[in-house]
Amino acid sequence: MRKIPKLSEIIMITLFLLSNTGCAAFIAAGAGAGVGIGAAEYIRGELKQLYAAPLEKTWEASLAAVKELKLSVTERSIAQGDRSRQIKGKTPEGKEFKITLEANSPEVTTVLVRIGVFGDEAYSRKIQEAIAQNLKK
Repeated sequence: MRKIPKLSEIIMITLFLLSNTGCAAFIAAGAGAGVGIGAAEYIRGELKQLYAAPLEKTWEASLAAVKELKLSVTERSIAQGDRSRQIKGKTPEGKEFKITLEANSPEVTTVLVRIGVFGDEAYSRKIQEAIAQNLKK
């Protein structure tokens, strides 16, 4: 006798397949391009962007962006067994900034940028754009 799947099982399997298909499409679209995957999200003062690039390459691109934009670095840190890195410092205008990098997979890195306490979307985008440009080099 064949077992009829419960509605909750069907919903869970459908959601799982849809969520994985979307991620694969985003990664395939950006793989090897060294640019952002999908749209950037600005939430609660922090600009989040995924890049189709390994953590180390994104780290180097972030450090180059900081140098190009003449931001002064006060702290560099590596945490969680080198799955997360952070750059802290000040902008030329004296605002504090924080750039956090998180390895999502060996080829995908999330970069979060915050300027000041409440955030500055325009300045955060400027930093993310500089990182993206350095990843293309």
